[in-house]
Amino acid sequence: MPEVQLQHEGHPKYRRMVRFDWSDTPLHWVPDDPFSTHMINVLHLLLPEGERHFIKAVLEASSLVDDPELEAAIKPFVQQESWHAWAHQVVLDHLAEQGIETTPYTDRLGKVLSFTLGDPPKYFPPALKRWWLYRRLADVAALEHFTAMLGQWVLTNRGLDYARADPMMLDLLRWHGAEEVEHRSVVYDVYQNVCGSYWIRAFSMFFTAPLFVGWWIAGARYLMARDPTIDRKWRWRDWLWAAREYRLPGPWKLLVTTPVRYMRPSHHPNDEASTQMAVDYLEYSPVAKAARERARAQGKPSGGPDSSRGITGADATGKAKVR
Repeated sequence: MPEVQLQHEGHPKYRRMVRFDWSDTPLHWVPDDPFSTHMINVLHLLLPEGERHFIKAVLEASSLVDDPELEAAIKPFVQQESWHAWAHQVVLDHLAEQGIETTPYTDRLGKVLSFTLGDPPKYFPPALKRWWLYRRLADVAALEHFTAMLGQWVLTNRGLDYARADPMMLDLLRWHGAEEVEHRSVVYDVYQNVCGSYWIRAFSMFFTAPLFVGWWIAGARYLMARDPTIDRKWRWRDWLWAAREYRLPGPWKLLVTTPVRYMRPSHHPNDEASTQMAVDYLEYSPVAKAARERARAQGKPSGGPDSSRGITGADATGKAKVR
């Protein structure tokens, strides 16, 4: 039996306090492929900002949840997302050391997300404030659908392995992807529990999908333009080639098939990915194994909620707290 025990399909039990060493990771960690490298690097820019708002929206909605099992899943979800944000933020520091400063892009993204996923205007009456929370939750549920899809994709595809991608970066992507698959139902279930409107959910995906892909493309253009080692521009045909080589999910998958599946009235995240595959990878992952070994050395439950020092939760802004 695996060490990881799930409370519920699509609900996590705890975070895994993993550590990464970027000292040997080259700038183009997909060898001779700066395009695929930077397309995936955009996730390091998008996810920390997004996950802080994911945390904030779910925490604000938690007081409305009336399902004990779902309520119990919120804390480990918040802890996992906090650790994800921290892990990707460290990669941004690594990029800065290699000559790519990402602050202008992340600052701009942060302002947009603070408007769309932040607090409602103070002059809103209570009914509109409640609607604003529902809409934020629906937006986050839509984005979590993308992260679960990307998690399943990186767990199942071997194109990056065949390309001899840096193993530390691959482990980061697959550890994160596996945890996204593991907790893929939490935000959706919170939304269904406190609101449940199909139309708000569908319209959120309708507007969120092109914005998500648009920010992703803009981020790749930004990174490639600031890469001091190349003189190349972002091109659609490079994306199509990388998708054929299984180094990236293709534009059709991101813009069409993923949103369409989500907008089915019968949709539930449990149908979208394999929890067992995620758990199996988390048993195999070198950084997850190292986290369990640190926990055992400290005499704490293996991989459990107090398995090592680090992020203990999220503050009011959703930023990780470190001790």
